[in-house]
Amino acid sequence: DILVDGKLCDCDIVVDCKVGDPVPLEVKLTNWSKHSVGPFALTVTPYQDYQNGVHNYELQDAITFVGSNTFYIDAV
Repeated sequence: DILVDGKLCDCDIVVDCKVGDPVPLEVKLTNWSKHSVGPFALTVTPYQDYQNGVHNYELQDAITFVGSNTFYIDAV
């Protein structure tokens, strides 16, 4: 599951986020196997969606991550 600001993320629903406010992003991984799996690297790549098929990935000065935009998980 992916939660944005505590709400389940759905590709058909726009998340209501205020400009300038921090937005928590939570990713829940579930391992249904009897064995651990990993390692994983998760990279968050933000973009501006113009709702017409055009995406702007050039947001260097418009977005800030606390820490890193890549997270490493040894095993699940």
